[in-house]
Amino acid sequence: MMKIRSIFFARFVFVWLVVMCASLSVHAQGEWEKEGEGEIKDVEIEIVKDRQIVLPRASRNFEKVPPRPYQPIEPAITYSFKNLSFTAPDFKPVVRPLKLKQEELSKIYGNYLSAGVGNYSSFFVEGSVTTKRDKNKYLGAHLYSRTFGTGPVDDKNSASSVSRLQLFGKHMGKAVTVNGDGSYERIGAYFYGYNPALEINRDRIRQTYETYRLKASLENTTKSDFNYSLQTGYSYLFDHYKANEGEFSLAFNSDYKFSEKGKFMLGADYFLINRNDRAITSSARHLFRAKPAYRFSPMDKLFVTAGINLALQSDKFPGSKDISIYPNVKAQYDVNPSFELYGLVTGDIDKVNLHSLSGENLWLNSNISVLNTNRALEAGGGLNAKIGRKVAVGAGATIASLKNYYYYLSVRNDLDMSGNSIGSVFDKFNVVYDENTQRTNAFAEISFTQAETFRLSVRADHFGYNTKVLADAWHRPTYRMSILSHVNMYDKVTLDAGFILQGGMKSLDPVSGTILTLDAATDLNVKARYFISKQVSAFLQFNNMLGSAYPLFQSYPVRGFQAMGGVSWAF
Repeated sequence: MMKIRSIFFARFVFVWLVVMCASLSVHAQGEWEKEGEGEIKDVEIEIVKDRQIVLPRASRNFEKVPPRPYQPIEPAITYSFKNLSFTAPDFKPVVRPLKLKQEELSKIYGNYLSAGVGNYSSFFVEGSVTTKRDKNKYLGAHLYSRTFGTGPVDDKNSASSVSRLQLFGKHMGKAVTVNGDGSYERIGAYFYGYNPALEINRDRIRQTYETYRLKASLENTTKSDFNYSLQTGYSYLFDHYKANEGEFSLAFNSDYKFSEKGKFMLGADYFLINRNDRAITSSARHLFRAKPAYRFSPMDKLFVTAGINLALQSDKFPGSKDISIYPNVKAQYDVNPSFELYGLVTGDIDKVNLHSLSGENLWLNSNISVLNTNRALEAGGGLNAKIGRKVAVGAGATIASLKNYYYYLSVRNDLDMSGNSIGSVFDKFNVVYDENTQRTNAFAEISFTQAETFRLSVRADHFGYNTKVLADAWHRPTYRMSILSHVNMYDKVTLDAGFILQGGMKSLDPVSGTILTLDAATDLNVKARYFISKQVSAFLQFNNMLGSAYPLFQSYPVRGFQAMGGVSWAF
């Protein structure tokens, strides 16, 4: 309010001054006009502003409003509570998933056919067909045939062939998986271990081995704490000279996992072998083996398998027993995830029959002796390691005491396998046994893998034999080295190469009785394949590129340089 009054007083003074100035101006102008003089006289105006406005202090007395006395509400308020029951209908949403366009299944080329021709009048055919896109079962067939019209000695008199047809199937149920397999195999060869300058009757040196096999097995489909497999089979083999052998087999394998560190394992098999030859009739042989073992971890990083090997056999030879029991102990220590050490002490009866012997040596004599080998004791150890993700190495050594171990001894006569004269002499092989052989084996291996582009593996073995009865380990190599490699270039060209070096084999000359050292085997093989499309490819294969006519058995050199070309079709 003081501020408003000040403003009002200031405006009043200002107006008064204006009026006074106007009056003086008019009066002065009149005087100037009256007297005729235009001179402006000096005038001094003094404004003094020193008045202060003082207002008395106003008194403010505020009276408080007294509280309102309580008055009861009329009528009194009452409350009533009622249970409300509400039931909502079930909500049934209708979900309409987004429908995507179904992608077309990619083409599966599970079947193939391959064929080729090469020198030595060789022909090659291989094919396979299987059912597709059935997760519960499949059926298939496989055919393989490789023939050589001529060979390293006397052209057609050293021809050979291998043919195989296999039918197989598998059904995978929810609990049990059933497998079936049937096959026929024919291997043809000639006894060409003779002097090619001599005249010989070709039909009298022919040899063939034909084998029929049937197998069936069942196993649990899903792996669990208890796993099992049962397999049975029958195989029948006969040769060109009416020697034959039938083998019935039954095998059972199982394991039961008690805990993460404890598992019980049981393996057992039985073989009934019946063999006939020109001088051997209905010679039945029995072999039963059982291998119970328990795998556990007594301490961190150490895994031990402890058990026994039990064997019952009917073969009779020096030192043989009807029942034999062997230790079966294996230990593995993981130093770290990339390095492990292992050791073993074991033994067993190793089955030997005409099936296995003819697979190693096609030029066996008739009426040979066939007996099992008693691996009385075998001990060894080694290491396995990984260097990064691409390199793996391994090394180890074993020593074994082998009773009744077999060797091949060359014999020479002028009779064929039926006892008829052929007009010349040629070599065949008898099977001879040593009473007790000490065999040592030291090995080292390394492998390198670069995804699907490159693979390389190298292994070297050294064998030592100390025989008790025989003068030497006939036709057993003392060293072997193998190099295998695979190169894939842009999925268009693949190269596979292999090199084998083997030697140190000794043989006893059947005429002079002198000990011979056979030439070392040096074999370089290369196979190149070019994919014209996903379905069609062409290949070139070269075997024994060094042209070394080395013998795997005395008097039987292998073919020299071999070349073959062909095409493959997947469908």
